[in-house]
This record gives sequence, C-alpha cells and structure tokens, in this order.
Amino acid sequence: MKNVPTRIRVMYSPTNSHDDFDSRHRVRLGDASELMAAVPAMLGFHPHRSMVLIAVRDGGASVGPTMRHDLVLAGEHIDRRADSGTRATQEMLDVIGYLAGYCASENIPAVMAVFVDDRLDRTVRNPLLLDVEALAGELVATLGSFGVQLSAALAASEIADSATWWSVCGPQRYGLMSDPSASPLTVARVLDGYSVRRSRRELADTIAPGPERTVRAVAAEISRLGRESARSRTDQLTSVLSYVARAPYDSVLDPVDIARIAVAIRVVQVRDALLALTLGDDAGFVEEFWAMISRVLPKRERAIAATLLAFSAYVRGDGPMARIAIDAALEADENYSLARLLDRSLSAGAGPELVREVAESGFGCARACGVRLPGDPFGRR
Repeated sequence: MKNVPTRIRVMYSPTNSHDDFDSRHRVRLGDASELMAAVPAMLGFHPHRSMVLIAVRDGGASVGPTMRHDLVLAGEHIDRRADSGTRATQEMLDVIGYLAGYCASENIPAVMAVFVDDRLDRTVRNPLLLDVEALAGELVATLGSFGVQLSAALAASEIADSATWWSVCGPQRYGLMSDPSASPLTVARVLDGYSVRRSRRELADTIAPGPERTVRAVAAEISRLGRESARSRTDQLTSVLSYVARAPYDSVLDPVDIARIAVAIRVVQVRDALLALTLGDDAGFVEEFWAMISRVLPKRERAIAATLLAFSAYVRGDGPMARIAIDAALEADENYSLARLLDRSLSAGAGPELVREVAESGFGCARACGVRLPGDPFGRR
C-alpha cells in the first residue's frame, strides 16, 4: 500500500478472530477500568509510548481490529509540530488520517483511543499531556470527517494493576485499572495458547537472530548440501514434517538438521505445502518450531522461516506475532514476495479468514509433492 505510515500495527484481538469465542470473555466497554486492563491482551504485549485505537462494534457490545502506533509527541520542541495551528507532529497527523480512512473503508462506526506513555501524569499538565489532548481533538475531527465516532479517549502512564487512567476529552473521568493478568481477555488468550508479553521488544526477542557462530555453521552445511544431488520434493517435505513432529519432544537440532530444513523450505512447493500446517491442532507447536529455526538461519532462509511463522500466526488471529515475524522476514530479505504479500494484507487490516484460504491450498501442494497431510479433505479415508 502507498503512503502507509511505517509503524502502524493493525491487529486482530481474540474477540473477533475466532467465530466461536465465548461471550463471557467479552469486556464491557462501558467499564473503562476493565477496558484498559484488556489492552495488553488485545495487542499481545504491554504497550509503551503508544496510541491504541480499538474499533467498537454493535453499539459497544464487541470490539473489532485493534490498531497501535508509536506515540510521537512534540513536547517542548515546537519545531516538531506540523504547523503553528496544532501541537501534533506531522507523523501523528498522517497516522490519524490513514487510520480514519481505514476505519471508514471497514465500516467501523466508532473507535476508542488509548494513550499510554510513562511521561504522562494526570495531575501535571505538562507539554506532553497537552500534546495528547491535542491528538484527541485531531482524532475527533478527522474521524468525524470520515463518519467515524471517537467514543472515548483515555490515557495512562502504564497498563498495570491499580494504575490510574483518565479521560483526555469529553466528560472528565478517572479511575484505577483492574489487574491486566486477570482480565477475561487475558485469560481467554492464554487458554487459546497465546501469551501476553511485557513489551513489544520482549515479543520480538523470541525470534531475534541467535548466536552468529551457530548461524555460520548452518550456512556452511547449507552450502555443502547444495553441492550434493537434490532430493525429491517428496523426500524434502517428508523430512521437514518429521522434524516438525519431533519438535515438541526433541527441540535440539544440530546444524546439519537445520540445514536440511533450510534447503527443503527453499523449494516453493514444499514451503507452500507447509502452509497447511497452520490449520491443524498442533499449529502452536508449529509456530514455535519456525520461531526456533528462524533464529539460527542465514538471512535468505531466515526470511522463509519467519514468513512461515508469520503466516501461521496470521491464520490463528495472532496479529502481534504475525507483524513481528513479517518485519523479521523483510529485514532479512526485503524482496521476499510472500512476506511482502502478508505485509500488505496485515497493514490493510485483512482478517485471518482471507489468508486461511491460502493455507487450505497447501493440501494440494502437498499432494503434488506426493504427500498426504493430516486433515487433507481429499486425503485417503
């Protein structure tokens, strides 16, 4: 997409990623204390210096996509403001304009804004707090021009048990947050096999590149295998599947094993067949496998493994992990086509159901490789 601010993160929270999500897990949006406590579960991590927009549907009965962007404030640096008529930075104005257009295109009737910044204090009207209040005003005006309502704008210095929250526009309200770890959304996320990290950086660290010595050893083995006669696609896919099946019980792989996996996933038909694993009951284990593998692969192969992780997370509705894995893939290879496709889809706010169809095509790719995957609707009965 053109002109999309680079740090926007459009994410799908469990409440609208799974059709069978139990209604008892829904947060009553009229209760700001519970809403604020649920934000980390919506994002998958605790936000810091962030602006979060939460789509509100059904008259406040449920939430839709959750959107996050780094909070860029001018503070005392007047030169950072977009112009003399506003306290907002140009970057934040661009973000607000983009998100307003996105909400309109998705027929989102209303959003709630949450500003989280450790430099904010309800009792101290410093320049940063004034900047946040100005951003709330910009949201009201810009969203309104697209026919979208800003139903509330809340702020806090952190998301934590008993932390203070307050409103930054409209009726003046404030209160203490509920315990985020006890939020119904947090509990539901854990039951669905997800975790809530303390920060986005902590989430990103789960797929950060591993020891350089190991990466070099794997690269050497990949080069050696490349000089050998190529194995059939059947053998390559079967080999990767055997490693994936072992992963929950035997996560220790030597450079030779990792290199064999790397060489196999470079084959497009094998890679595409592996997309179908996102639809199985063991999708969580598969994601852990790709995360582990991606950390110790050279850049070319790291891009592939990180994209497989991103695809699986996307299908399961875990937007935060999908975004971080896509970023890792594009950092390793900015031209990797499947990662770029997922990047465009996630940035546009496309839901998991749209990429699930691609995962289903993986069964056909596996059959073309001579392998029948579990769950294949056309497999042998």
